[in-house]
Amino acid sequence: MNEDNVKTLLQEMEWVRKLLMLQTLAAGYNQGHLAQALGVSDATISRMMPKGFAKVVAKIVEQRSNSEAQA
Repeated sequence: MNEDNVKTLLQEMEWVRKLLMLQTLAAGYNQGHLAQALGVSDATISRMMPKGFAKVVAKIVEQRSNSEAQA
């Protein structure tokens, strides 16, 4: 495996990790839960996501659950 392949693989793994984090947040867990599960600090999770991203996801999840409750 050459250096370019390694860089590509590492980049893809980083995207998978971010997608899994998004899925966890969308499932209703907060950043604190995610940090604890990964064994890192809340600050580390915050640095891994765009500013305010977790709050936006939480709002979407709340709206979804409210609409499902009304249905």
